Amino acid sequence: MTRKKIGVRLKLAHETFGSLVDEILARSGLSSSDPSSGGVAEVILDYPLTWAFEPLDGMNSIERARTLVVTQSEHPAYHDCLASYHVSGVVTSTNEPALLSGIYAAAASQRTYQWKSGLTYMELRVTRLLLRGYDTAHAAAQLSISNKTVNAHVSNVLGKLGYENRAQLVAGLLSHHQA
Repeated sequence: MTRKKIGVRLKLAHETFGSLVDEILARSGLSSSDPSSGGVAEVILDYPLTWAFEPLDGMNSIERARTLVVTQSEHPAYHDCLASYHVSGVVTSTNEPALLSGIYAAAASQRTYQWKSGLTYMELRVTRLLLRGYDTAHAAAQLSISNKTVNAHVSNVLGKLGYENRAQLVAGLLSHHQA
């Protein structure tokens, strides 16, 4: 059985970050261009951390379904924040088998991600905004909810993940590994 040729479109904060996956793609016979047949996987390299939020905000649901996010963080809640955009998958850049299978799944618009943190969708949306530097008032305005509701979600997140305050939460999620 022959595999369909798929293409990979990389979205990068800086062109030098492409070297993080170029060797893996080359070894696997995947190209960074559109194939004549088969699917195309959008691959967003989340370097530096939280960079992926902006391009994901600008994508429609069909584009996100064909997207794999590759990050350096290993924190389950951070992965869930990225996955809450309803992407095909989220993998760490050091996990080559997951990266390759994620590319094939994304090219076919197959969702492969399994939730890990136990946070609700709304808690993840609030956490994404905290990671982007939003305060309570701006997060509430962005989500069209009250300040009190934002604070309730933040309190729930802190309790579920074991952090004492927002600063610890943000630092913990951006520390590249699970505490």
